[in-house]
Amino acid sequence: MKNTEIYQKIDTIILHMPDYIKDFVQDREDKDQSPRTTLEYLKNYKLFYEWLLSESIVPDTSITSIRHLTAYDLNLYKSHLKRRAKENVKKDTTKAKLEDNNNLGLSTSTINRNITALKVLFKYLSKSSNNPLGKPYLDDNPMDQVATITDKTTLAARANAIEKKLFLDEDTQNYLDYIANEYKNTLSKRALIYYHRDVERDLAINALILGSGLRLSEVVNINLDDLSLDKNNVVVTRKGNKRDAVNIAAFAMEYLANYLAIRKERYKVTENEKALFLAIYQGEAKRISGIAIERMVAKYSKGFRVQVSPHKLRHTLATRLYQQTNSLVLTAQQLGHSSTNTTTLYTHIDNAATIDALNSL
Repeated sequence: MKNTEIYQKIDTIILHMPDYIKDFVQDREDKDQSPRTTLEYLKNYKLFYEWLLSESIVPDTSITSIRHLTAYDLNLYKSHLKRRAKENVKKDTTKAKLEDNNNLGLSTSTINRNITALKVLFKYLSKSSNNPLGKPYLDDNPMDQVATITDKTTLAARANAIEKKLFLDEDTQNYLDYIANEYKNTLSKRALIYYHRDVERDLAINALILGSGLRLSEVVNINLDDLSLDKNNVVVTRKGNKRDAVNIAAFAMEYLANYLAIRKERYKVTENEKALFLAIYQGEAKRISGIAIERMVAKYSKGFRVQVSPHKLRHTLATRLYQQTNSLVLTAQQLGHSSTNTTTLYTHIDNAATIDALNSL
């Protein structure tokens, strides 16, 4: 999604938000903070306000009402999040599965994203004077007494679960070969038409993620001029709205070159369309969406071995790179991580040395 589209969505949402939210958004813009993150925060606040009103915690969402919120109220919202049905889970409606599905809770990361969004807002309301009042809206910050949830799953357990969905070693190339040569054998004549239209693009996207570890949003927002076949790299916008030149593995370059060779003619694209990866929407070539990429990766990976997300392809690159370099720093840099803390996960996936040591005891 382009920044102009993100700002349009932000403007639409804040039309129905209280004035202090508009001031909060303006403060983030003044500090050149990520509009994409701002948009996600606003979605979280909308859910928060809906809960406040539905539970009659406050009569409205004015700053006067927000001043009456206590840490107890906010921890009630945290409890509400923990009880909610998991988002984006397609429920199995068979009788045997209904009870299990109804017991599903929001993931820890989703709950923590909501809590973090509120912490950012309340910090602004209690600390910042960048508003028409010229002083903070709140005298204190009740969100200071609301803690995020600690993930009780160990890194080793997380790594074990993830490893089953990684295409490591020769499986990286086997997966790409499956898309190119075997997947079409499963299709109807009608589906084959779309496969042949998009196969170069689909291979390029899969190879790019497997060869660079880019995030889904980074792939979607690449423009034609961002990719350099000569330098084997691509310039992307990282988290925090930071521009970064990301190296691409050599094996992926052929797929990218093949796609570029057919892009203009195949998608009947005009010179004004700057997006690298395109899709046909209502007969017109436009920037491909994140949802379209997720669905595309899901269908190919399910046919190959196990259904995965683009993020698991990113995990695949990270694991392979760590196995080759044994360097958390290099792996973190490639992924665009600000520290090596997150990258530590990949040391647990590559546990062959630990197993060998145990077997030698």
